[in-house]
Amino acid sequence: MGRPLRAAALIAVAAAAACYTVPISTNVATNPGMRVTSEASKLNVLWVTPLPPETSADLMADLMEQCGNRGVTGVTIGTQVGFAVIGQQEKIVATGYCVE
Repeated sequence: MGRPLRAAALIAVAAAAACYTVPISTNVATNPGMRVTSEASKLNVLWVTPLPPETSADLMADLMEQCGNRGVTGVTIGTQVGFAVIGQQEKIVATGYCVE
């Protein structure tokens, strides 16, 4: 009875550790205005189709477009990864504030 309980506890800990969020970069907001957000996500099947490297640049361009190209400040870019049996779910989120 003790062995199945330990196995169940190990599975629970592994499942809890399978999802994590990591902030990649950030800067300090000066004259923050309207908050804007952009995100991209993809299921990376068998770890061979990740999000492309230019995804962060595309998200920044989307933030600029949402602000009417006035400028964006206080930008934070973070990633979130969830592991599955057939691969992993990747998500990149960029948030910032339009310059007033």
